[in-house]
Amino acid sequence: MLKRLGIRKDEPPDREAVQADAQQILAYLEELSRLGSLVHLLLRSEPATCLGARVGPVNEEDGSFSLSFPHQVPRLKPGEVVALHFPLAGMRFEAEITFLDRGRYMESRFRLPKKVRFADRRISHRARIGAREKASVAVFESLFEGMAASGRLVNLSMEGLCLRLERAIQVQDGRRLAPHPDLFTVCNELQVVRILNLPHLPTIECSGEIHHCAPVAGGAIHLGLRLTGLGSVDFQNLERFMMRRLPSFGHSFPSRRRHGAGQEPEDEDSVALGEAEEEGLDLELPDDPEGFEEMLGGLLEAPETNPLEATDEQLPDRLLRFRRRTKRLLVIMPDDLDRSIFVCTLHIGGYSCSTEARNLIQALELTKRVHIDAIFLDEQIGPLAGTEVAVRLRKMGRLGDAPIFLFHQAPDVRVVLSAKAAGVNHVLKVPVDFDGDLKDLLDRTLGLIKREGPN
Repeated sequence: MLKRLGIRKDEPPDREAVQADAQQILAYLEELSRLGSLVHLLLRSEPATCLGARVGPVNEEDGSFSLSFPHQVPRLKPGEVVALHFPLAGMRFEAEITFLDRGRYMESRFRLPKKVRFADRRISHRARIGAREKASVAVFESLFEGMAASGRLVNLSMEGLCLRLERAIQVQDGRRLAPHPDLFTVCNELQVVRILNLPHLPTIECSGEIHHCAPVAGGAIHLGLRLTGLGSVDFQNLERFMMRRLPSFGHSFPSRRRHGAGQEPEDEDSVALGEAEEEGLDLELPDDPEGFEEMLGGLLEAPETNPLEATDEQLPDRLLRFRRRTKRLLVIMPDDLDRSIFVCTLHIGGYSCSTEARNLIQALELTKRVHIDAIFLDEQIGPLAGTEVAVRLRKMGRLGDAPIFLFHQAPDVRVVLSAKAAGVNHVLKVPVDFDGDLKDLLDRTLGLIKREGPN
């Protein structure tokens, strides 16, 4: 069965990307030597030791290269393997190298690495946003009460962002507040997060969660958020921005020519990244930026009644629609037509942020890249039953407590019990009456409206 899915028993399905081209690896080391870039050698000792070094001569004939150390030469045994970390084209990489012998004064010789891997410090790649770009963020605890704040966007990823707090107000009466670290509570949800003025992109709107709020050097206060509920179009726009800004976002290794084969123009993406970092370090927006009220986008208009005091039956349609479109649903169906019909039904019902997958491999990739709020499974997905897919998603993906809905032609007691054992939350009989049964069940399962008693 694994063979039919293209998975070998001795290999995980999400194998990391590696650069194994010997000529490219030689070109990397030659460029590091030519530029005199600082690299780091990580020794497997107790305690672990990290030494700075610079790449010396690279010898292709005997498959070795040298590292020169400014202060301390590591005491290694011939054949000992250590980790080498180095920067290139705005990215960080790592490779395992084997110690050969002592070279010249303050130098050591190592065998050329066979593979190079990515070594980013963060799981989520972050793009630094320069002050000249004037990208900003407005956040709201609620559309009707609580606090709202805005400020310059400091950095951005597919998972979250950091902004410098510059303005804060009470939503109910519009009273301005001085930004301070206790303005927001960690783990509190934000009903609206608006990312404005990203280069060549429209406003991105979603919800979020407070990750941290703390002062930084210079007296500024940074607010860190986790983004939730990105809509389909907003997600694609943000992904395009990250692909343009970070060369490593698409896990594409840089291409380099060997020394003496001609000069290669500098990578445009890395140039843009360097300029943005310089701008972010050296430049700041004025203390009193204009257009704060415009940034809020008219979201602070007071309603005639307070919806927070209303019952579920009186919940404003626009608020419920907003809550629905902030939820990311994953639909896993092998049949393109069936999948398209169901996704369109979800969109009409207000759940406009749907991601699609035909098989387990695609589903695993999606669950590891983005946050999923709920999953819909067909009863048979290729050679696997829907319950088997549910088990593997729970085990190998990043689902957390995301509910799983399983479609089945004849969901008898045996099917329901086996589905529950596989981690499925609800079994739905096909064909599904979306307006009659599923919409209300989905709203309550995702916590969009209050539950009526136990499940």
